[in-house]
Amino acid sequence: MVEPAIISATSALAGTAIGAISSLVTAWLTSKSEARLARITAERAKREELYGRYMDELAVLYTSALNSTQVDYERLTVAYALSGRISLYATPRVTEEAVNALRFIVDLALGPARSQTEMRVMMDDVNNNVLRTFASACRDELAAIK
Repeated sequence: MVEPAIISATSALAGTAIGAISSLVTAWLTSKSEARLARITAERAKREELYGRYMDELAVLYTSALNSTQVDYERLTVAYALSGRISLYATPRVTEEAVNALRFIVDLALGPARSQTEMRVMMDDVNNNVLRTFASACRDELAAIK
């Protein structure tokens, strides 16, 4: 026959062991969850900064292209480099929209000179709003990062 003191001591030790294991598992899961959230936050911030810089360069190139028949190669170099960085991190849709925007702007710059009226009409044409198309793809991608 087993003594009640042994059963009581064994139960207490088992309860302590289960409590310790439970605390360790909870701490590990919490730490893992916090680390994942930090990675996601950092990834979003990195992409937001990169996409924002690219849009800034595209905007300068676009306004220059509206009023010129030449390409600003210094700005184009910066935008091209940013486009390459985008292709390292972004989804295929964002990468494609980044390239499409840059191609559109270069084609615009190499086209004929435009009057102020023509520039205004182009700015109002939704088919010419490559920044909005790129931004929409970026927004969808950033929303999907979870």
